[in-house]
Amino acid sequence: MQNTPLVLFGVPFHNVTFEEAIQWTVDRVRSGKPGFIATANLDFLVLAQKDPGLRDVLREADLVIADGFPPVKLAPFYGPALKGRVTGSDITPMLAARAEKEGISIYGLGAAEGVAAKAMEVLKKRHPDLKVAGAWSPPHAPFESMDHAEILRRLAEAKPDILFTAFGAPKQDLFNHMHVNEWNIPVSIGIGGTLDFIAGAQTRAPVWAQKIHCEWLWRWGDNPKRLTKRYAANIAFLMRAIWLTILLRWLKNIPAAVDPSAPPHWAEHGVTYCEFAEMPDNLSGKIVIDLRDVELLASDEIGALLELSKRVEKVVLLHAGSKVRKLWEFSHLADRLPLAANCAEALTLVQ
Repeated sequence: MQNTPLVLFGVPFHNVTFEEAIQWTVDRVRSGKPGFIATANLDFLVLAQKDPGLRDVLREADLVIADGFPPVKLAPFYGPALKGRVTGSDITPMLAARAEKEGISIYGLGAAEGVAAKAMEVLKKRHPDLKVAGAWSPPHAPFESMDHAEILRRLAEAKPDILFTAFGAPKQDLFNHMHVNEWNIPVSIGIGGTLDFIAGAQTRAPVWAQKIHCEWLWRWGDNPKRLTKRYAANIAFLMRAIWLTILLRWLKNIPAAVDPSAPPHWAEHGVTYCEFAEMPDNLSGKIVIDLRDVELLASDEIGALLELSKRVEKVVLLHAGSKVRKLWEFSHLADRLPLAANCAEALTLVQ
């Protein structure tokens, strides 16, 4: 499995199939190192536009799967195609089936009172040898008011290998991200309303609606009061994203005005300078990367830069053209990968 994510509108997506995501989960459980999975759909893209904290959560997730058709359909316009939609609703029962074979334990957390326990009962009936470590539906409360200590106490007692967190987005992802370094749970995954579907508390859209990419429309019709505002925002964002895609494809790129002054002695400032096309693999410390000959960065190239920003002290991009700047503005990427117009600004930003 390729580790470098494809970054679409500021959100990373790992290019995996169901089978690869499941194998990643099994391997992570075997390693014992805690990590978390985000199941990101169009709503995540919308929420991440306004929430820097959620952007950080998604960028720091160990695996982000494309739980929605819009990212899958738009990906080829920005770089490699995503292999397909990997939904939380489908991967949860698939993980339970694999967990039975591997002797891996699971825990259901969240949903309405009694739903998590019921969902675990259903999975246990389907897979008699499945190890169910437990289930709990905490009282509904805002994220800040949740009894985190009690949840952590129960999880420490249960010691699950896989935690299915069903608080809804972005609450479930904020929760997993906050606690991933505190607990010894190898894999936690936010799964939205999946426990409701498994327990029969809610009915998922029929297969024919899923196949024609209209599952969201089915859900909207089933619960218009709750979903109208959300879907209106999603549709508005999607139209903006499509318009950006058209602009980036057809508008002429305006290269940056290259700084006419002599470049500073980067090494004297403790900075490594390189052009994007000649970027070495072993970069460290403070980095300035020159984009003067780059018209537009592809999604996997942005993913590589984001991964680099996690490993080094600071990354600043220099001499970005109009297309890169337009994409950066829309995607809110400057918080991790700031753009500098000239050498002096790059030095200021990298310090």
